[in-house]
Amino acid sequence: MPKRLLDELALDPRARVMLLATIVLATLVIRAATLGTYVLADTTEARYGEIARVMLTTGNWVTPQEAPGHPFWAKPPLYAWLSAASMALAGVNEFAARLPSFVFALGTLALVFVWARDAGDDSEWLARERGLIAAAILATSALFYASAGAVMTDPSLAFCSTWMMVAFMQSLLRGRTDRMWRWGFFVAAGLGMLAKGPVVMVYAGLPIALWTLATGRVRDAWRALPWLRGTLLFIAIWAPWYVAAELRTPGFLDYFLLGEHVMRFLDPGWRGDLYGAAHARPRGFIWLFLIGAFGVWAPIVIALLVSRVRASGVRVRLRTADPQFTYALLCAAVPLLFFTFARNIIWPYVLPMMSPLAVLLATAFERRLPAPAWARTFLVALPLAWASLAVGWIIWAPYGTRDRSTAPLVQAWRQESVAEPGPLAYWGDHVPHSLRFYSRGTATALTGATGVPPPRVPMFVIVERKQLPEVGQWLDSMQPNYDLEPLAGNARWVLAEIEAARKPR
Repeated sequence: MPKRLLDELALDPRARVMLLATIVLATLVIRAATLGTYVLADTTEARYGEIARVMLTTGNWVTPQEAPGHPFWAKPPLYAWLSAASMALAGVNEFAARLPSFVFALGTLALVFVWARDAGDDSEWLARERGLIAAAILATSALFYASAGAVMTDPSLAFCSTWMMVAFMQSLLRGRTDRMWRWGFFVAAGLGMLAKGPVVMVYAGLPIALWTLATGRVRDAWRALPWLRGTLLFIAIWAPWYVAAELRTPGFLDYFLLGEHVMRFLDPGWRGDLYGAAHARPRGFIWLFLIGAFGVWAPIVIALLVSRVRASGVRVRLRTADPQFTYALLCAAVPLLFFTFARNIIWPYVLPMMSPLAVLLATAFERRLPAPAWARTFLVALPLAWASLAVGWIIWAPYGTRDRSTAPLVQAWRQESVAEPGPLAYWGDHVPHSLRFYSRGTATALTGATGVPPPRVPMFVIVERKQLPEVGQWLDSMQPNYDLEPLAGNARWVLAEIEAARKPR
């Protein structure tokens, strides 16, 4: 930006509000427009997209299934319910599968705006600016932007945990009596149990409880929310499905509650995982995930948080400190410290922590914006973060994801089978999730272990490049002989046609 424009924006809060609103709106428009422009990539997106598709086609809305008859116990069904409903309305495609995550992201941004706006007693324009700063930082952060259109459980979890945090803050610290806050706290907790399970209490319940005890406001908290009736509502939201899921597929509760919520974190080499491999990391690796999650904002995040903590005093008493600041700080720090000691972690775990951090960053920036250097830093970083994400999802995503999905090969198979119909198979025991999704469940597994000839020729097979010679050797051992003709491929897989040899070899 030209220096003159930067100076004008640094001095005019109304102009900054307009710029912030424009950036946030442009970010959301581009994210919405790109939801259907690239394929579902293995393994996460394609897995959850296929589970939703199977739910829709089988009509089994109780038990999420990776394939008909194969229950998926690792996650509750909220993501599958919403993606399946979206597919029922908009068709089985990438846009429909991703739409629920985008809606959850919109809700999270709205909650963060309200949280940051009400985190102080300022003029209307300054309060609005603080809320928009928080929303803009979050919207243009790498992880949040990516997850806002990703088929996975974490956007719904982030929304539910953020709703709990904001509802408690509004009810206790702001004295609000709106149903969205007083009753919304328990609704959000119940939905969180259906989004990803009891871990929602680590992200929201634990920091809220610690803040309440540390500040000595237990009595105030008891009066602010309808705890008895609210707890009954909370249980009524999630318990029926948990019971039904266990009755449908006995063993679910043991695997999900003990395995996914205890063993996964205590044992980095946990061998009971039925749906993937352990992600063993050094302890404390969650901090690197968090820094990377902010993308362009990362160095500014570090500088602001360090200066904010120093300004507040490391040894400040929670009872006498700014309650809004200590509340947001604990909401961010408690789950971060919890996962610091876990080794089996993945990058989406930091997503719910980004909401309170965005609020902390907004309050820190707000105090420094009158200083020209900080104002220029922010006003340069904001469009830079937006531009990098926009370019990435408009230009890179449609091409960068093709090598992580079998979708292009399924499309090539459909074109080939118009002239020469034949079934589609995958060379291996486990058909990739993207192949199940894009073949609409018609692709089957094919191996040479039995020594049985291809069930039908011509037929098409998708095989990893490194295993192509293995398929050729298997076909050479057959009588009569078969030919293997590669037709299309990407960096990982090849689509080949198997047909009877025209001449004996």
